[in-house]
Order: sequence, then C-alpha cells, then structure tokens
Amino acid sequence: MSRSQRAPILTTAAFLAAALSGCLSRPPLAVRHFVIEAPSGPIPAPAPDARLVGLEPVRVNPVYLGTSFVYKVGENRIEADPYASLAAPPRSMLTAAIRAYLVRETSVREVVDGPGGPGALVVEPYVQELSGDFTHTEAPAGVLSIEFTVLAGGVPPGTPPLLRKVYTRREPLPKRTASEVAGSWNRAFPQIMKEFTADLAALPVSR
Repeated sequence: MSRSQRAPILTTAAFLAAALSGCLSRPPLAVRHFVIEAPSGPIPAPAPDARLVGLEPVRVNPVYLGTSFVYKVGENRIEADPYASLAAPPRSMLTAAIRAYLVRETSVREVVDGPGGPGALVVEPYVQELSGDFTHTEAPAGVLSIEFTVLAGGVPPGTPPLLRKVYTRREPLPKRTASEVAGSWNRAFPQIMKEFTADLAALPVSR
C-alpha cells in the first residue's frame, strides 16, 4: 500500500480517536434528587381530648411507585424523567412526612404504626397521583392527589369509614423543569395536610 493510500486511513482513525476521546471526557448528565419536605421544629403539647392515631403505610398508585419523576405528556401517555428522582421511594418518604404533620396536631395524642387498637383513629393514605402534567402545554402543573380513609380502631371489618376523601392540588408551573415540579409538590402537600388534619380533628369522639 502506497503512502498516499495510507493517509486517508490514518486521518480517519485519528478523527475517530479524537471524537471518542471527547465523548468519554465529557461528564455524564447527573441525576438530580429531590425531597417532599416534612415539617420540623417543636412538637406542641396535645389537647386534653387528643386521640391516638394509627398510621398505615402510604399506598401508591403503581404508576408512581418508583423514584423517577413521572410526567403526563398526552392523552394516556406518560414519561419517566431519567435525570430527576425522589431521594427515597414515595411510599416511605410520604409516610414519614404525613407522620411529621400528624404529631404536630394538638388533636393527636400519639401516632403509632398500624391500626392502633380500640379507640384509635386509623389513617390509611393512598397517593393517586404524583406527577408533572404537561398535557395542556399552555397550563402545565404539578399534581398531587392523596385519598385519606379514616377508620375507627378495633371495629369489625367492613364497618364504614369515618372519613374517605380525596385531596387534590394542581400547582401551576412557571417553567417546565424538574425543579419546578418538585416545588409544586412542596406547595401542594402542606395545603393537603392542612385540610386533612382539620377534617380529622372535626371527627366526633367515640365514647
């Protein structure tokens, strides 16, 4: 093979080596981790008629069980964001956050895991939706929807609940970014918990 025939091959090889070197040296896109915030600070003393609350682990719609952010992008179409993630599975993160809200309610004497036994109020949360909704491009929103069921502790199975209600918030997104979606959930969650704990405190005390 002549020198003139070898030159294109060497040039091509050098180009590929430089291209691969550039790709390998470029840092990969990092996954950003977010949290759904829980309240902190002092826990107030309970009221004299405060009640025991048994908190069941949060159940989550299977679509939102993972840590990756889920976006609704069309009719019956969703996408998972590979670069935005909750710092822990939503089931454990929201169970801990709901507990943190409940223990700061003066109408709650104590929060225990599970049913709690006779006389307790049993709280069963179910996350129906935890998404960024980009279906309507002119009005994107972060969506958080939680159904709370409250049962009287120690009653026979099949007894109607004391409360079953879905609490939903849609928070507008100024920008279509993961940071804005996480921020929308952290605006929605305190509103939902404020409404739910008010409903919980208003339940009649069983004698």
